[in-house]
Amino acid sequence: MTSLRATALIAVGSLASLNAHATLGIFEHGSGIKAMGFGGVSYVGASESTALSANPAQAIAMGNRYDVGVDLLRVSGGAEIIGNAAGPDGAYQYKSNYYPIPQVGANFKIDDRWAFAVTAFAAGFGPVYPQSPYARFAGPNDNGVSDSAQTSLKIGGLSLAVAHRLGSHSLGMSLNLQHQWLSVEGLLPFAPLSETPDAVSNQGPHTSYGMSLTIGWTAPLTPWLDAGLSYRTQALQLRIEEYRGLLPDQGKLEIPAIFGGALLARPADGWRLALEYQHFGYQRSNGFGNGIDRLAAGRPLGSANGPGFGFNNQNAYKLGVEHEVSPSLTVRGGFIYSTQLLSRHNILLNQQSPGTSKFHLTLGSTWTVAKVHELSGFFAMSERRRVSGENSIPAAFGGGEATIANCNMSIGISYGRRFGGD
Repeated sequence: MTSLRATALIAVGSLASLNAHATLGIFEHGSGIKAMGFGGVSYVGASESTALSANPAQAIAMGNRYDVGVDLLRVSGGAEIIGNAAGPDGAYQYKSNYYPIPQVGANFKIDDRWAFAVTAFAAGFGPVYPQSPYARFAGPNDNGVSDSAQTSLKIGGLSLAVAHRLGSHSLGMSLNLQHQWLSVEGLLPFAPLSETPDAVSNQGPHTSYGMSLTIGWTAPLTPWLDAGLSYRTQALQLRIEEYRGLLPDQGKLEIPAIFGGALLARPADGWRLALEYQHFGYQRSNGFGNGIDRLAAGRPLGSANGPGFGFNNQNAYKLGVEHEVSPSLTVRGGFIYSTQLLSRHNILLNQQSPGTSKFHLTLGSTWTVAKVHELSGFFAMSERRRVSGENSIPAAFGGGEATIANCNMSIGISYGRRFGGD
């Protein structure tokens, strides 16, 4: 019955996870509530099933358990347009909403060498501008131009993972099945730049499906030092036909590949110290990596290998520190530095996908009862950072520069339950 309840929770969580926004590009800074308090470190030393979408090899050491929780992300900020011939300088704030992101997963130990896990994952972005920064670009004969603007991308799915122990090494693989939901409002002024003008904006919410694979490894290097590696492939994603005039390749938006590694040290009894590196390969995904400069090369919006959001590849460097104060209380903290996601030449469209912050601080704790019940929580925040454009508004739109600034704060809680005698 415990397994059935866990499976039901996973099914519900995978649907609810569509309400997702992120802190590292389209992704959260860690996988699981414990990890998000531990500086986002997710590739090694995990003790919650919700971390297995990052590195499935960790399922071997985890034992039988399920986890369920939620975190709330608050993103605040806004954009400016300066020196543009289409209108006066303007500032545009977006709504500072709280976005709930479910956390749910379960791990099943088959025997000493095999384990199976199912966990939900989520990603996305989507600020809402009550006053659109792009309305100024509408022509006198344009109809239906929105006063507000929003590009809402929500991605949710399930990772089906299996792990195997070979001596002291653990290997894992997961199949990641995902659902992508996109709604775009207020981008009609960009329709003249598209090869399919009637499929750029204001089409309502539409969906597509995709999949990717994750391969992971963990092993002890010494009695006090563990290591982990993980690689997630770029997603194979179906087109969103209704937005084939906005997204490159007639409507494709493929989640980028992610890879990295981590080291976990136990320098003294009750202490854990971890370092992690992650690389997000946005520029190999046409939808996320292609820049607006492709318009000048004769590639309109929606065309093969056409313009996308123009993200840079991003590297994240994470530090986590954890201390077991007592058998029932563990406290943790961490720090994250990430390279700049947004390209200065692409800030105009990046006003729909804010990701300016470079630094994050995290805190977390776990309270354990009777060795099987765990209540965990975390808090994380970033600095407010401004990114100014450079040749960011095409001359056809009156030139000038676009800027964006934002910061985020998140808080979450989860319940974990061990079962089956592990």
